[in-house]
Amino acid sequence: MKGYKILIVEDDQKMNQGLLHVISKEGYIAKAVDSGEKALEEIKNTQFDLIISDFKLPGINGMELLRATKKYDVNILFIIITAYGTIDTAVSAMKQGAEDYILKPFDMEELRLVVKKTMEKRELFLNNIRLQHQLEKKYTFKNIIGTSEPMMAVFKTINRIKNSKATVLIHGETGTGKELVARAIHFNSDRASKPYLPVNCAALSENLLASELFGHVKGAFTGAIADKMGLFEAASGGTIFLDEIGDIGSGLQQTFLRALENGEIQPVGSFERKKVWVRIIAATNKNLEAMVEQGSFRKDLYYRLNVVIIDLPPLRDRKEDIGILAYHFLKQYSAQNNQSINRISQEALRLLEKYNWPGNVRELENIIERATLFEVSNEITIDSLPSALTMPPLTSDLKSSPKDIESLEQLSKHHIMNVLEMTHQNKTQASKLLGIDRSTLWRIMNRLEMN
Repeated sequence: MKGYKILIVEDDQKMNQGLLHVISKEGYIAKAVDSGEKALEEIKNTQFDLIISDFKLPGINGMELLRATKKYDVNILFIIITAYGTIDTAVSAMKQGAEDYILKPFDMEELRLVVKKTMEKRELFLNNIRLQHQLEKKYTFKNIIGTSEPMMAVFKTINRIKNSKATVLIHGETGTGKELVARAIHFNSDRASKPYLPVNCAALSENLLASELFGHVKGAFTGAIADKMGLFEAASGGTIFLDEIGDIGSGLQQTFLRALENGEIQPVGSFERKKVWVRIIAATNKNLEAMVEQGSFRKDLYYRLNVVIIDLPPLRDRKEDIGILAYHFLKQYSAQNNQSINRISQEALRLLEKYNWPGNVRELENIIERATLFEVSNEITIDSLPSALTMPPLTSDLKSSPKDIESLEQLSKHHIMNVLEMTHQNKTQASKLLGIDRSTLWRIMNRLEMN
C-alpha cells in the first residue's frame, strides 16, 4: 500500500507538521496545506488517494471541503478530524461520504491505524477496478478467460489452427475447460455455420458409441427398428468433439482410425461405406502416451489424433487468472440469482488465490455460484466461501509409516467431508470437484468408513 498520495489539511502548524511526519514515515507520499482553499488547488493539480482534514479551518471548513472534494472526484477518500464535543459533525461527515473520522485529542498510533484501514479499502477498490478492467479487456474466446502466459499460448494456438483441417487433441485435467476450447476453435473458424456435435466417449458402451458415431441400419442389433444417421454424417462440414477419447474401447479404435485416415464411415450392420467431411477435436485427461506404452491405446490412432496438441494448464498453474475468472463468474451468477453483489473482499480474493483448486475452473465457478446464493452483503466475503478452501491440498507422495498413513486418512476424510458439505451431499458433483469418478469416491468413502 506504500506510494499512495495523501493530502493533509490542518491550520495548526505544529499539528500540520506532526501529521506530515507520521504519514510520510509510513511510506505514503504526503503533502500538507493549512487551508481548504489551498487544498482545492492541490486537488485540481494532483491525483490524491486520501485527504485528512481538520473540521475547523479558516475560510472553507472541513465539511465544505469534503463536499467539494466528492463533487470533484467521488473516489478520493476522506478522513475528518474533529473535536470530541462535535461528534455530530463527524457522523454528518460520514453520511456525506467520509470514510472515517478521528476525535481530538488522539495519539499518532490511532491515526496510523485509521489511515491503514482506510488505505486497505483504497487498495481493495483499486484491485476491483483493475480486475474489472482486465475482465472487460480480457483475452478470450467466448467464455475462455485469462491473461496468464499459459493461456495466451492457448489463444495463439486457437487463432493459428482454427481454420485448418488438422485434428486437434486437447489435454487437461478435469474442469480446465476442454470443451470451451473445442467450441472456441469451431465457432471462430470458417466452419462456424456448420454443426458442432459433442459426444462423451466415457458415457457410452463401445457398441452404443459406434452407433452414435457412425450410425446403424435397421436390424443391425436388438432395438434397431430403423436406420439411424451417425454424428460423422450429421456433422458434415462441421466439427465433432470427442470428449474423454482415452475411454474408447480397443475394437472401436480401429474403426475410428479408418474414419480419420480415409474420411469414410461404415454404419453398424451395413456393408456400404460413406464419404464424410468433418473435423475431429478430441480431448482427454489421461496420458495417452502412457496408454500407448501399456498397449491400451493404438499408437497409430494416437499419432493421427495429436496433429495439433493444446495443453490446458490447471488453475493452480495460472494463479493470476483466478481473480479475473472469479469476477466473471460473480457477474454471471449475481445477475442470474437477482443479486447486487459486485465485489470480492481482499481477504476472500487472497484465499481464492492461495487455494490449490483440484477441481480447476469448474470448482471455482461452483464456489462463486454458491457464494452468490449465501452472501447477504454486496461483496463476497470469507464467510460466504466454503470451509474446504482453508484445507491444505491432499498429497499422495507422503512416506508410508503407520503414523503417516493414519494422518493422511484423517486428512482425506476431512477434505471429502468438506467437499460433500459444499455440494450438499451430491456425490456426483463432489467426485467432479475432487477430480475422481463417482465409483472411486464410493470406494474411498467405504475404506474410510464414511458410508
